[in-house]
Amino acid sequence: MLHGVRLTIAYDGAGFAGWARQPGTRTVQGTLEAAIASMNGAPVELRGASRTDAGVHAMGQVAAFDAARTIEPRGWLRGLNAALPDDAAIVAAEACEAGYTPRFDTVDKTYRYLILRGDVRDPLLRGRAWFLGPRHGGTSLDVGAMRAIAKRLEGTHDFRAFRSADDDRENTVRTIHEIAIHDGWGDEPRLVAIEVRGNAFMKNMVRILVGTLVEAGRGRLAERDAGTLIGADARRDDTGQTAPAHGLTLVSMRLGRARA
Repeated sequence: MLHGVRLTIAYDGAGFAGWARQPGTRTVQGTLEAAIASMNGAPVELRGASRTDAGVHAMGQVAAFDAARTIEPRGWLRGLNAALPDDAAIVAAEACEAGYTPRFDTVDKTYRYLILRGDVRDPLLRGRAWFLGPRHGGTSLDVGAMRAIAKRLEGTHDFRAFRSADDDRENTVRTIHEIAIHDGWGDEPRLVAIEVRGNAFMKNMVRILVGTLVEAGRGRLAERDAGTLIGADARRDDTGQTAPAHGLTLVSMRLGRARA
């Protein structure tokens, strides 16, 4: 009899080639599956709720697997954390029904992107925030203009212009519930945090969204242009650059059901 286990996972994405398992490459899924198999006594398939890109971090990634061994959730938590490398950890473990797939149970996800402004880069934030120095308009970033564009992008729209070139899915309609921009994040005046909560995201969607908001903050995109960024006729050339991966963190997910 198989037993379902649901995990909440945190990881530093710098040392991983993304979430999804790839032969011969260090990934979050592959690393976790190896640790689980060492406790389970047999290979498992870990079903993730989201596929983060290479370099993207997570505080609240959710995944589930079916175990052949009967181990209490606390046992999985302690055992896996003992087996995992320092750049990944299990935050929580709990029982769920066998075959449970969190991707189909996700109500919404929240991502946070950090931007560092100022004259001098901060070595302690180099892997956590996108540094926008004087040469890149960071010191004069207009947060008010960014918020104006962000408000126009909230809601249900066709976001086809906010996906990577190799994302060829047909359905490009998504719902963004909220885009909150915090100036002086964590009482650090140099940091701007962009938090995006939505029902689902396409490949690089949040990073392109951030790059577009930065264009508005630099004065290169006006609120009146927001309508051209969404819809079936919108083009990738109309939106901003893909912001670097290291500034992005998957913060949390809201799920509909979880327990057995």
